[in-house]
Amino acid sequence: MSDTNEQLIPYRKQESWGFCTPDKKIVIACTYENTNPFSEGLAEVRNNDKSGYIDKAGTLVIPYKYDYGSLFKEGLAAVEKFGKYGYIDQTGKEVIPFLFTDAEDFIDGLAIVEQKDKWGFIDKTGKLVIPCKYDLVTEFKNGVAFVELNGKNKYIDKKGNFVPEPADQDLYEGLALAYDDTDKVGYVNADNKMIIPCVYDDGMDFNEGMAAVCQKGKWGFVNLKGEQVIPCIYEDFIDDFQDGLALMQIGEDFGFIDKKGTEYWED
Repeated sequence: MSDTNEQLIPYRKQESWGFCTPDKKIVIACTYENTNPFSEGLAEVRNNDKSGYIDKAGTLVIPYKYDYGSLFKEGLAAVEKFGKYGYIDQTGKEVIPFLFTDAEDFIDGLAIVEQKDKWGFIDKTGKLVIPCKYDLVTEFKNGVAFVELNGKNKYIDKKGNFVPEPADQDLYEGLALAYDDTDKVGYVNADNKMIIPCVYDDGMDFNEGMAAVCQKGKWGFVNLKGEQVIPCIYEDFIDDFQDGLALMQIGEDFGFIDKKGTEYWED
């Protein structure tokens, strides 16, 4: 049994998944088709193409009955069944009805949802506080979100009012993507000073002090100093670092790495 405060990391053994400690000691056996990291004490796991949730003792606390399940954020997780998305709480109670064709995590009390190919935001009661009328939306950053409406780029506040573009909208952890004349990628600061030279073929925004960068078709990570802390050896990165872990693609397989580049899998 695992300490509830101990970090548990999804671990892939060939085609099966379980959980291990940072030193790779397996504490929840590799019996799942897939897993997500623990978040707020629960982890989404899959068997027979269905998602459920376990606690850190490995006990199934929310049954396998969903076609998709997200991480728990702010006490709720987006789940899918019969082609529609809703939200459950940590007891498994379905607290927001299955009314959406897509749904994302709650951040600062709001979540992005889709209805009839348009996007908007709901609060934790399921109320559409910003109607699904946008062709594209991003999550709120410092109280402002980017939206696309009828082919025009705009910015809104949390009440749905249009606002000017914030000066720091492109900055993530103090740095923004920059491109040279050959479309190579680097990073500049708020004063437009080049901090990380344009030597990469592609790059993503910084998160948790790390940014995914691509060279010769392979991905790795740099830190805020521009140091290549994880070499560009992966076919793709699937997501930014979250709670110290990032999901990477290795050939046709997937696995998690930490910020030291430790690989949590065995083939």
